[in-house]
Formats: sequence, C-alpha cells, structure tokens
Amino acid sequence: MNWGKGLALALIMFAGMMAWFVVMAARDPELLVTEQYYEQELVYQARIDDTERANALSTLVGFHADVDLVRLTFPPEFNGRRIMGELTLLRPHGLQGDRLVAVVSDTNGVFEAKDLDLIPGRYNALLQWSVDGSTYYSETKLVVP
Repeated sequence: MNWGKGLALALIMFAGMMAWFVVMAARDPELLVTEQYYEQELVYQARIDDTERANALSTLVGFHADVDLVRLTFPPEFNGRRIMGELTLLRPHGLQGDRLVAVVSDTNGVFEAKDLDLIPGRYNALLQWSVDGSTYYSETKLVVP
C-alpha cells in the first residue's frame, strides 16, 4: 500500500468517526433546564444578592430528599418567624420529574412536603424564600435514592 491509499483510508475513517459522533449527539438531545431562561436571566443580579444574604446566615438551609418526602431545615435565627417561598426541583434527565412546591415553614423553621412521588435520581433544588420582607435564595443538588 502506498502513502496515497493510506491517506485516503485515514480520511474516510475520520469522516466515518465524525458521522458517528453526529448521529450519537442527535440521539440524546440536551434539554434546557427551564423554558423561561430569558426571564430568569433578567433577574439574575437580584438572585446574586439573595444568594449572598443566604450565605451570610449562621447556617445554610438543610435539604433532605426521599421518594415521598422533602424536608427543609432553615437557619435557627428564623425560629418563630414565618418563612414563605417556593422550592423548584428540576430533574436534568427529563421534564417529567420536575416539581414546584410552595414553602411555608412551621415555627421551628422546618418545612416538609409529602407525597411528591419523586423519581429516583439527581435533582437541582432551587429555593427562593423570604422572611420579614428580606428575600433569600439557596441552590443545591439533591440525590433521591
């Protein structure tokens, strides 16, 4: 075999490999995390400020998830106060597992949501919450066993 045939064979193999990569990428489309990404981008600076306020607290919000239960434990400085917010559970592997939960804590700073029927796997937990007019934002990754 001369060098011309070897070069042609290498180019054909390269083109075949690239075609295989294109086919495999088209079979597994990457979904957007949310459909409202543009609206969320417009309020991004407010989210940064809310995150800084949440990180400045004595402890971070504790997240615990199971198939039927999600428990949030808020920092102890908010005990006795009313905490209201919204918990968004986004499942990166498909939209069918996403959940939106209204949060209202008890007087001990604990919130529990039952009967969510979560699909086992990883979730992005986005928590927007407020106490006495101040807003906070916490974000973490949860794994539901």
